[in-house]
Amino acid sequence: MRRLPAATVLATSLTIVVSLLGALPSTAASSQAAAPISVQASVRAASQVAGQGVTLAQASSVAAKPRRKGPQPAPDKYTPPAGVKFNNPLAGKESRGRIRRHLIRTIDSVPGREQIRVASWNVKSTDIQNALARAHERGVSVRVIIDRGNAGPAKPNPGFDRLANRLKAGQKSRAATQKSGTRKCVSSCRYYSGIAHTKFFMFSQAGKARNVVIYGSNNATDLAAHSQWNDMFTVRGQGNIYQEFLGVFDQMYLDNAVKQSYVTYQHGSFTSYFYPFKGKGTQNDPLMRDLNDIRCKGATGGTGTKGRTKIRIAQTSMHGDRGKEIANRLRDMYENGCDIKIVYAVFGNNVLQILRNTNRGRIPIRQIAQDFDLDGVYDKYLHMKNMSVSGVYKGKTDANVTWNGSANWTQVALVSDEIVMRIVGPRIRAQYANWVDFLYANPPRFTGAKAIAATTARRTAIASGIRPESGIEVN
Repeated sequence: MRRLPAATVLATSLTIVVSLLGALPSTAASSQAAAPISVQASVRAASQVAGQGVTLAQASSVAAKPRRKGPQPAPDKYTPPAGVKFNNPLAGKESRGRIRRHLIRTIDSVPGREQIRVASWNVKSTDIQNALARAHERGVSVRVIIDRGNAGPAKPNPGFDRLANRLKAGQKSRAATQKSGTRKCVSSCRYYSGIAHTKFFMFSQAGKARNVVIYGSNNATDLAAHSQWNDMFTVRGQGNIYQEFLGVFDQMYLDNAVKQSYVTYQHGSFTSYFYPFKGKGTQNDPLMRDLNDIRCKGATGGTGTKGRTKIRIAQTSMHGDRGKEIANRLRDMYENGCDIKIVYAVFGNNVLQILRNTNRGRIPIRQIAQDFDLDGVYDKYLHMKNMSVSGVYKGKTDANVTWNGSANWTQVALVSDEIVMRIVGPRIRAQYANWVDFLYANPPRFTGAKAIAATTARRTAIASGIRPESGIEVN
């Protein structure tokens, strides 16, 4: 194409702009006021390109070409508080949605150019899906991992499919580290079997906080809010912990087996354990190792109960050979004087038999599950996975220790993507222990006619070959 002299380009550009402005209605005051600015901008643009010998078509398009939309500020200004949050599906709107609201507000408080990383067994909350898509559209790098079984032919998840499509848009101009995307892991993301069961959410910045990690038992689903008791714990401002979670996430995102998939890190009061429990140092069950480090007598410094170590457990699922091994250790500890209370959703029959038969009588255990629609199948249930110890642990007689995260006490957990965190400190230990005590004292319960109807529905379901626990999603 023939190049035009700079003077010709400048004159032609001005002619085009003036002609366009002259075509505007003279009565449009706002257009008249804006005209000088448009002319000046066009003159500057034309002058800049004139010296470069551009074509007439290129010069004509300078003023009309819209500016690229860059990263945008966050719509919310929420700084996620550190510590634990519990939800209660039987309480009011605030308590039911406490964790979901915490997640959404944190997502909405991430500005453009920052990063969000989500690893959740399932992502099926429309509100969370939309919040993640909005974050991507304002320039945040958003990457999401789920288990393949939760978005496919057997279990369609159109909301996740829409999210995946929205995250594909606007990627060409982004650096590799800032690209968004989704991954559906075939099994465990970092091993050959198991499932992608971990639940953690990472934010390079949210509000005034940097290096935010939120992890626990809560999947990114509506079910987690209205049908499950869950917990999520927030760590912020600790770059070393953030980077360790990020390293595991990046491995998960590749969906390839890792030789040393079990890794553990310790920083101050926090010790993280990332499963699958495979590789060097995986000869002994990590939970059994911790249980064997607990002694039942000699608690000091105001810990325990009258000198006996106090243990509080909230666990969704415990069954199989691993479940029986854990149950036998708990029975031994109870017989040796430990103060133990357990709330649960679904335990194997062999596990329950062990826990109910000790030389001190049955261990105090209570199922937190109920059939609220009276169809014989439980539809609200405990989904937490934590244990707290006050007393003697690892030779320390006044220990306060909490284990929380995503891992059920089952064999499959050892070959799955999981996060378990051990936290040392009295305040956090008390929060978890008090919540277990509350649930134990206040289980979901019907009275009167509803209690009779629930019993009848359960018996009818069992007679029809339907287990009441079949409605519980332990993952």
